[in-house]
Order: sequence, then structure tokens, then C-alpha cells
Amino acid sequence: MASTRLIVSFALLIFLSISSLPVLAGGAITNATLPAGKAGSVRLFVNRVGSGKAMDVRNDTDVPVEVVLRLTRMVNVAGVGNGVVRKTVPARTRMRIATLRKRQSGYPLMYQQSFSYSLIYSPEPGKKGSVGGYAYALPWKGGPFRISQGAGGDFSHNSPKGRFAVDIAMPVGTPIVAARAGTVVKVRNDQHGRRPDPAGNYVRILHDDGTHSAYLHLKRGSVQVNAGQQVKIGSLLGQSGNTGRSTGPHLHFVVQKNIGDSLVSVPFRFTQPVDSLPNFALSER
Repeated sequence: MASTRLIVSFALLIFLSISSLPVLAGGAITNATLPAGKAGSVRLFVNRVGSGKAMDVRNDTDVPVEVVLRLTRMVNVAGVGNGVVRKTVPARTRMRIATLRKRQSGYPLMYQQSFSYSLIYSPEPGKKGSVGGYAYALPWKGGPFRISQGAGGDFSHNSPKGRFAVDIAMPVGTPIVAARAGTVVKVRNDQHGRRPDPAGNYVRILHDDGTHSAYLHLKRGSVQVNAGQQVKIGSLLGQSGNTGRSTGPHLHFVVQKNIGDSLVSVPFRFTQPVDSLPNFALSER
């Protein structure tokens, strides 16, 4: 029976062990700053340390993450208390979050594990996880609206291209304006429903620092700008819609930069909270 349980335990860890980092010394927490520029991910690595195991998290994203490691069905395991480990791992850092030791030598470590993380990031000023850098104006008129899917959202904000994007729920036909000055590089204005482009109708703007801002899921026929056109903050781009891969009327806003041949999203901040604009329609009654 013991040998069967040991085989199951090893099976749970095999994909982690294949790509393990080099074994790190002892049980001390080890931090290492990672190079910037690479499209980010967050991964858990399990390494042997003597007769025990070391759990290291590598955070390749541009913001801190809160990680949660849960160990259950622990047999002969010491060093992790009740089996729940919560740590904050800084941006671009590898960090040891736990070291498992044997309670009795000569017997195997056995456990089941689950690992999760969340980004510590908000595009809104004054909130936990807000960042520095250029402050973008809110890219719409009217409101107040709310963020319906934030950074790292499970539905569609879980890839390097859209990790730091935000979805703002708003009625179809809401005026969408430029959040930053730049040059329009690409638009789409003729899509009616979900296909062919998951982005639906959109406007993409290039800024003077090489970053792009993109405004997705716009209403068909509403786009007011063309490729090559210069826009200022507040210039009308079009109207919000529900085109492309959209589960309801909203604006998908993202800031991106080129890394190699790919566009990846980057953290950004707004000049004011998302829900701070008044409902102009109500105020005019």
C-alpha cells in the first residue's frame, strides 16, 4: 500500500521535476532578480534538497504576485505547518516559498499539492497594485462604469498578449476616445458579430515611446479614424459595441509593446478611477 501511494505522489510531481531549476541551498528563502523584457509567466518548481523538497516560484511578470501553495494528505512532512503557504513574490523574481523536510528519515515524503496565484495590480490610482509610468485618460465619455474583467481574468486576460487588459462594461454606443496622443496604425470597422476577428471592430494607436493602445469590440460602422491619422487625448475614435469574442457590451482596453515578433500587454495606469465619470445623460435631464 505504501509503495502505491508513493507512485501516486511521484506522478503528481513529474511535470514539475522535469523542468526543475538547479537545487538551491538549505531551507533559506532565495531571491534572484530575473531579466526584464521576456513575456511573463508564473511557475512553481520542485527541487530536491537533501532528503527533502524545495518549492520555488518564478515570477516573470512585471508586477508582484500573491501565490498560494496548498499541501494535503501529508505523510511524514514537516516544515509547512498546516500545509497552506501564502507568499508575495516580487516582479521578475525567483523566490523560495517552502522547504519540506521528513519527520522521520527512512520513510518517503507523501502529499498532494495545488498551486495558484493572482496578480497584485490595478490600473486605478490609489489602489493596491497601482503602478507608475504614463497615466492614461479614461478612454470613454459618460458613466460611471465598472471593470467587468480585470488583469489576469480567467476568461480572456490570461495570456501575455492580454494579461494586463481591462474590460469596462458599458452600453453599446458609448463614445470611445483616445486615452493618449499618437498615430492610428490599424482599424477595423466592418465586422457585424463574433467572426471573423475575436477583437471585433477596433482601433490601434502607436505612441511616441513605441507602445500601443488598443480599443476593441467597437460598434460596426462607428469608427471615426483611419490608419495614419494623428489623434490627441480625447479625440473621438468610435463607439463601444459588442463585436468579436464578447459576452456582453463593453470596451476592452489594453496597452502593449513589441517583444520580438509579438505584442505583449504591459501594466498601465489611468489618471482617475474607472467609476469617476458622471452620467452625462442623467445630468442633462
